[in-house]
Formats: sequence, C-alpha cells, structure tokens
Amino acid sequence: MTNLILRFRRWAGMGAWFVSIPLLAVHAMGADSAVPSSWNVAPMTDGAYLESFDATLPVWAGRVGYNAVTNVFPSMASSSLPARSNAWFGANSKVLQLDTDGSVVTNTFAYPDSNPVSFADKAVYVDMRVRFDAVTDGPDPSLLSDSKLALFVSSDCKLVAVNSAGWTTNANTLDTNKWYQVTVRMTNGTYNVLLNDQVVFSGLGLRSAGTENALQSANFYGTGLIDELYVSHGDPAYAVAGPTAALSVTLPSAGSNPPSDEQQTRINVWLNGFAGLGSLGSMTQDQLSLAYLLNALNISGNTASAVTYNFGISAVEMTSPTTLIVTVALTADDTAKEGAINGRIQLQGKVNYDDAGWTTLPGAITPSYADFTAGKATYTYTIPEGGYRFFRPLIVP
Repeated sequence: MTNLILRFRRWAGMGAWFVSIPLLAVHAMGADSAVPSSWNVAPMTDGAYLESFDATLPVWAGRVGYNAVTNVFPSMASSSLPARSNAWFGANSKVLQLDTDGSVVTNTFAYPDSNPVSFADKAVYVDMRVRFDAVTDGPDPSLLSDSKLALFVSSDCKLVAVNSAGWTTNANTLDTNKWYQVTVRMTNGTYNVLLNDQVVFSGLGLRSAGTENALQSANFYGTGLIDELYVSHGDPAYAVAGPTAALSVTLPSAGSNPPSDEQQTRINVWLNGFAGLGSLGSMTQDQLSLAYLLNALNISGNTASAVTYNFGISAVEMTSPTTLIVTVALTADDTAKEGAINGRIQLQGKVNYDDAGWTTLPGAITPSYADFTAGKATYTYTIPEGGYRFFRPLIVP
C-alpha cells in the first residue's frame, strides 16, 4: 500500500491531524477518462482519478468520526497558491473536512489487481490542495508500517518526508495559515515533492513496503481540510494541449531515450509553430529534443536539420556559503542565443576536481524556461550542503 502522510491545518475546535493518503480518488474513472482539460497534457494510461469534493461526501470519508463537504473555509484570494489552483477555488467552492476520531480512513484505488497504477517506467503524480498544521510528535511508526512514503509538518513548521533513508526535513519554515498546492511525483523507486510547483524534495527513495512501483491506496488520519485530489500519469502542473491539426512532418523513431508523453506533446506544439516546415530530414529524436530545449531549429527550404551549440558557465559569484550567482552562456549555430529557450538550467557539482562523478544538485536554477540576452543568462542558486567547489550546467526539460 502506498501512503502519503500529510499534516493538515487544524479545524477550529477540533484536534490536530496528519493524513496518510492512499493515493487515489474514490470516484474511479476508466482509462483515458475525462479530467480537467488543463491537466490532460498527454494521452492518459491506466486511467486518471479526480475527486473535487464539490458535491456529496465520499463514502470512504464518512466511515469514522465527523466528516463533511463544506464551503466554510478561509478565502483563497490571498493564499499564494499557483494561479492554476486559485482558479479552481471559486466563491462557492467546497472542500472536504475530515475528523477521523482517532481511526485511519482508507481510500482504496479502484484499479483492478491485474492493472495497478504503475510508476515503474512512467511517472505518476498525486496532486492536491491542503492546509497544513504542525504536529507535536512525529507519526506513530505503526501508521507507517505499510507506507512507501509519508509527509507531515513538524512542530517547528518544517516539511518532513519519510523515505527509504529515514526522515528528511526541509530547511524552510511553512506558514500554516496558508493553503498549499502539494504534488508528489513517483517514478521507479523514487519520489519528488513540490509545494506550489517548486521542488522541495528530489530523488528520495520509496520505502520498500507493499507492492513495488504501484499505487493501491492512501490513508487519512486526524482532522483537517483537503480539496481537489488528483492522481494520474499526466503532470497537473502543466496546462498543455496538443496540436489541433495533424503534424506537417513525420517524427523520427523514439530511439533509446524517448521523450515522455508530456514532452512529446510540447515538441509537437512547438513544431506546428514553424510555417512551411515539411520534413525533419535525417534528424534523430535526440536531436529534435535538443532543438526543442534550445528553441532553435535549422530550416533550409522546408527541411529541418540538427542544431550545433556551445553551452557552459561563464561566471560564478558566491555571495554566501550556500548561495551562487551563476551566469551561463549559450550559442546555437555560432550565434549568441537571444530570448527564451524551452529548457531549464540545472547544476551539477563536485567537492573535489578529481572526484569520480558529478552530483546533480536538487532543483533547477530556473523554475521554468531560461531566458537569454546576448547569449548570457544570470540566476541566483541556493546549493545544498556538501561543500561543492566545482560546477557544470545542464539544460533539462
């Protein structure tokens, strides 16, 4: 059983709570089912689940304690949630209020045993809006015995992720008076956690409990508020619609490093923006993916060809032991890059020059795409502990 444990905001007059969430919305839909259009970023596989709590109380939520679908909650207008979340909180929106009365409530996925929600080779996202509250003590170990992962907020208001290596704590203090967009991305034994679309934890190992790389359920424990629980292979953070007309070019074979469904959807939209393009010539998928990330494509007549580029760090200024101001330089076909690219920039680091390999530092310098002026882009980056002294940049999706 795969569980998330989230500590939600205390409901007035009731005890505090954390939530161990079986990762599924109870109103199951079939494969390639309808989800909000802004989430349908690519063909869904193994189904998609959404529970908005805007109507009746789910059967699973009413099994113990006091539970209700209510619109008595603080206004979302100044919540600092991402715009995509605020749009869903209308004046009459409702949320789920839970008080499990000391019991664990299980929300079981409706996937049949023969077709589990697998994230062995395709990422699965669990996305929801929550209001945190701090716990006096950590979760009872007995509540974690069947959990692959858990999230809660410690007594000093810091987010804690339970994983294969133990408990990992984020350095930043959370404002428990605000709602947060929480996204958990799981893939092949690891998971990332994002708050308001920004990475908090990256590459944490899943605990070995339960069926490997498959979601079955989530558990709720305590008292709190939750809304818009979503589970799917489609990333909820990206509102991408595919081309409305057939592509004018034939795509190359996927090769050994194929893009994800979401990435391919973005590439297709990008290609359709080149008027008169009729062929990708001999370009491989890797060359096409690179051209997309660089937002640069060689076109002669109506045929495209691969782009050559040079990319690296041109300047580094350390303003504190953990803060860098990094300037990167990029040329495409010997021309200094101007404007936005479609990729983000991420750093790798070494403690010593002779170390065998580079360590990919968590997060990206750019939260979305990178933007260049005269071939240069400058960003401030907070590096993790570890005494890194040597760095190199990557361009990533």
